[in-house]
Amino acid sequence: MITLLQLDYFRKLAATEHITKTAKELYISQTALSSMIIGLEKELGTPLFDRSNRAIHLNEAGKTYLKYVNEVFRSLENGKSALADLEDAHEKDICLAMGTSQVWVPMLRSFHSAFPQYRIKQSGMSRTGLYNSLRDLQVDFVLAGMDDISLDGFAYEEIKSDSIYLCVSENHRFANRDSVYLEEIHDEKFINLSDESPWGEYCNRLFEQAGYKINPSIICDYTLRSALIETGMGVALTTGLARDIDLLKPNKYIRVADQNATRKMAIIWNPQKYMSKASECFKDFCITYIKENQKPA
Repeated sequence: MITLLQLDYFRKLAATEHITKTAKELYISQTALSSMIIGLEKELGTPLFDRSNRAIHLNEAGKTYLKYVNEVFRSLENGKSALADLEDAHEKDICLAMGTSQVWVPMLRSFHSAFPQYRIKQSGMSRTGLYNSLRDLQVDFVLAGMDDISLDGFAYEEIKSDSIYLCVSENHRFANRDSVYLEEIHDEKFINLSDESPWGEYCNRLFEQAGYKINPSIICDYTLRSALIETGMGVALTTGLARDIDLLKPNKYIRVADQNATRKMAIIWNPQKYMSKASECFKDFCITYIKENQKPA
């Protein structure tokens, strides 16, 4: 009979592909670990690893079996969370990942006021980090653009079709304009985020679709942009969500009028992860809040 202990040892060895290292992490001998894995392979009737000299590598059978083993442990963890919910003993944490956090502050503040019994744990991540955190069930939700990560296998709901704005200093030549086109601004000196950030990648893609290449004079984080724009060191693209809270004050916001200058924002989750009462509450609140608090473009 295959035991959960065997399966746990198998998935840990599959992650490291190193007998000595895995045995040390498990606080067991290498012999005990090897015997456990060999017993599992005998029970299944097929090797799960290719062995040569002292090296060990997960083979195709092992890779296939690992998917089902991970589902077993995922189901057990979801079951534990579901029982905790029934007893109302869950920690009531809601784990969020975002490309940027500042634009969501008003919503998070409103949620906390309405539901002080729930605790939010937020992390800022790159595009790769956002995807991996969902795939590996490390977070309950990602708040991001729908093009920021691959949505295959995930569930989502669009919460806002966000307009794009050019942010300039009060003395800039476009400061008194209501709108601009990418054709007019493509040669401006831009203060941009790194290409690995969701917003930095979006800006690059927006200009490429229009046949231009963004000209970054400075690459920095969100916290520096408003001060750099104000001193005339460059301009920046930003979103309607940022404009609504005047994130880049005291600078001017000018609508980018190109037809494709919009960003669809969504709340995204992995349907394989158990959704607690706290998470369900947050999802519903998020969708309703954004729709009720949208400002005209």
